[in-house]
Amino acid sequence: MVFRLSRLGLPRLVAASAAMAAILAGACVKPAAAADTWRFGVVDAKGEAGIFYMPTKFGAKYGIDIQMMSFASSTTPVKALISNDLDVFTSAPAVALIAMSRGAKIKFVGCTLPGPGYMLYSAKDITSLAQLKGKNIAVSGPGSMPDLYAREVLHQNGIPENEVNFVNSGGGTDRYKALVAGVVQATATTGEFAPEAKKHGYHILASAHDTMPNFLRDCLVVADQTIADRRQGLAHFLAANMDGMRYVTTHRKETIELAHKVAHLPVGNTGPAVIYDEAAAEKAVDPTLAVPVKKLQWIEDMLVRQHVLSKSHDVTAFVDEGPRQEAQKLLKP
Repeated sequence: MVFRLSRLGLPRLVAASAAMAAILAGACVKPAAAADTWRFGVVDAKGEAGIFYMPTKFGAKYGIDIQMMSFASSTTPVKALISNDLDVFTSAPAVALIAMSRGAKIKFVGCTLPGPGYMLYSAKDITSLAQLKGKNIAVSGPGSMPDLYAREVLHQNGIPENEVNFVNSGGGTDRYKALVAGVVQATATTGEFAPEAKKHGYHILASAHDTMPNFLRDCLVVADQTIADRRQGLAHFLAANMDGMRYVTTHRKETIELAHKVAHLPVGNTGPAVIYDEAAAEKAVDPTLAVPVKKLQWIEDMLVRQHVLSKSHDVTAFVDEGPRQEAQKLLKP
């Protein structure tokens, strides 16, 4: 604000200056507390969106502002994290393990959904895995969870990868639509589509719950530099996630409603309810955010078996438990 002596006169200028000084002095004594912003990446927000987005409801409680960013593929957030265009992401551990094993300075700091939760769906005329030979299978990017899951299913059943065609078809919803449209004959995606698939005559050839219990669903990943520079803020971010997951485990209706709102799902869409009930039955939501190292090691070894990595590494080097332990001390009733 500019005061002109010729218009205000000296007395008014002094009064105005005194008023402004008082305002500035008050601002210095009681500064406005700016929330610590955390850019939180998730993949293809759909049926499980209520779970992934719930921590945003608890950010203010821990003095942080969680800003959600949605990605179509689980491979993209890794690049965004490394380039500092993202602060944290939650995704399938495999994509992070690949980057870590190749030298990326990022760490696992917690896991929200330790259950597997993936299925391999097939067209109406395909009732066995053997019938997939020569067919198209919809996956996401190379090295993504859908891609690796489909390959591991084939491996376990003795079907060579070169006898099928892997088609990059985007996010989970897009992959299922590709199956329904007949563009592909099978797809790997989450269990939320199971009721609709069965209703319309599609088949479930494999379920990760039965065949791959070590196939982790989602873990939180942060850059080493962020852990070093923003450790206290990270602990608060993790505390908000713990509180959010704790709320999810006891609030089915609210979690489902949030998923519908975030993913813009129609009223009749049963995906969020299916995801929630599946997670509840499998106890797949962990409010402690514990990192199951043995499962991570299994995935690391699987990546070698699938020829994604040339050698296996000790995954304990890819985990930082410190921020999570600090977050537990911050957790509020």
